[in-house]
Amino acid sequence: MEELVEVVRISGIEIDENDAHSAIPTWSGFVYQGKASIYWVLSLLNQIDIGQAEEYSLRIEHLEDFGINYKGHPLTIHQVKAYQDKSTFGNYKKAVLELMGKCAKYPSITSAHLHTCCQVEVPEKNELIEALKNVSSKTKVNQLVEYKRLLFDEEKFNRVYDKLFINHAESTLPKRVISNVDIDDEIKIEIKRFFEKNQHHIGKDLLDSEENITFAFSNLVEEINNIVAEGHAEKKKDIEIPFTRFIELLKDEFVFQFSENTATSMLKLILSGYFDEYCNDNDIHPEECTQWKENWDMMCQLSNRDFLLLCKKLTPTVKENVKNLTAITLRELVVQAGVHKTLLPMVMNAGQFALKIEGIKEMFILNKEGIHHLITTIATPWAKKATENQGKKVFEALKNDNKLAYLLYDVDYIITNELEGPFFGKIVDVGSDYKDVIPEFDEKDSITRNKTIKFMTAKTASEVFKL
Repeated sequence: MEELVEVVRISGIEIDENDAHSAIPTWSGFVYQGKASIYWVLSLLNQIDIGQAEEYSLRIEHLEDFGINYKGHPLTIHQVKAYQDKSTFGNYKKAVLELMGKCAKYPSITSAHLHTCCQVEVPEKNELIEALKNVSSKTKVNQLVEYKRLLFDEEKFNRVYDKLFINHAESTLPKRVISNVDIDDEIKIEIKRFFEKNQHHIGKDLLDSEENITFAFSNLVEEINNIVAEGHAEKKKDIEIPFTRFIELLKDEFVFQFSENTATSMLKLILSGYFDEYCNDNDIHPEECTQWKENWDMMCQLSNRDFLLLCKKLTPTVKENVKNLTAITLRELVVQAGVHKTLLPMVMNAGQFALKIEGIKEMFILNKEGIHHLITTIATPWAKKATENQGKKVFEALKNDNKLAYLLYDVDYIITNELEGPFFGKIVDVGSDYKDVIPEFDEKDSITRNKTIKFMTAKTASEVFKL
């Protein structure tokens, strides 16, 4: 481990607001940036004496994407870039200038770290100087001018250069280069190391189960994400989480339990993982996927129960009620092949046809001349009786879950990977069961009616919507 290094203590240090992170809250524990910060904290926890933890904290969206504070002062700053295969330094030079400029401005910062998905081709020192001098941007113009002045006119570059860390040597911890498909596993490794280091706090039988480590990972991410989300809701300019809070969460027995919170977190992690894989496979940068990001942000703001219900809506062939989900059935709710072939492409290309979203009923529904098309992750291959059999599963699921029946009540077409054709069944309208979905919903008598729904392939849907 690189030393946390000796802290330059500055009493009453003030941070220039112009150096602060963007005012737009973007941190999420379910995307690469958030996972990188959680990984870094856990790795540090495993390398310091646990008694020292109370002196450290994780600071979100303050000077940088995240930072580590020591006794209230900025100790290290971290910028995260999730580019998949961009190894050339030009993609990162503005980020490096910002990191080095802030190190020059705030002496208590002992190191600045660039976190990436791939190794960066870092130029030699003289070439680096020229590259940074030539950085230009339409944003943060005044800050970049000031950073260049501090580094080059006031000749602080050489002192700051030794504080800059990009890439990492093999076997060095913590890692700064982790692919977005490996980051979850790296966090799980650090969680397991924490438990091994502190076995007196937990039973060995819990530690030996990989499923328990997965539950601990999901529950920890969910709790940290909730802390940050509450800070965003309260419009805090920056959010600080003590290392001791991480320890408290990991020591609590709840972290090994499978609950509604766990199921929600696991599904969010699964979906975000599928999204990363889709971007990797199609050479797309995640930030370019604005239509998906809008939907994802709305999904993450839902209550746990509504999020699970929405996932069931995405794969309405799953019979289990959201109250009875198990870890085994979770992946049936969001099928990878369906996410990659239907859900993500349709959401990103057909946004102009999407219904105005007022709740989960409108989400992932496309409208064509008043006919509603539901985007799903159903990936069952075409076969002679596949449409009939999967149609029966849909109506069986509707029969077992009145809330799902409400969500699909007005759906005419279900968009899938390969299935095409109509199927028939009965749908129940029970007004009293909708009160949890729609506040102040007027209660009415139950109605059962025949309904025809048609499966439609993603290819046909693309032709219908002329994508």
